[in-house]
Amino acid sequence: MLRNDRGQIFTIIEILVVVAIIVVAGLWISNSYLGLGRKAGSGGPATPIERSKGVDCANNLHQIRMAIDMYKQDNERPPAAIQDLRGLSSSMFNCSVSGKPLSYDPATGRVWCTTPGHENY
Repeated sequence: MLRNDRGQIFTIIEILVVVAIIVVAGLWISNSYLGLGRKAGSGGPATPIERSKGVDCANNLHQIRMAIDMYKQDNERPPAAIQDLRGLSSSMFNCSVSGKPLSYDPATGRVWCTTPGHENY
């Protein structure tokens, strides 16, 4: 039997109420924190697949930037076009979410995605 400081026994109902409160609070916090339940276009991706496509876009940008840095080390200048980079798949040059081509400035070697929500990638 479970007893509190005064020697009283906790009832099963009290325990179930506490567990239910903890579960509801946990679900509420996780939905708020992870952005679950948001609709597409309401400020963030709604489904895990859309979120994974956003991560894929960020990873592609990271890989392209690393390839540009290596190209600059060998040639002392950025490539004229990102398609000049070797070893990268042609699908990496488009955003995984929108399918739009990535933007590239050959003067600076800067590459970025123009899809809304990808400004910080």
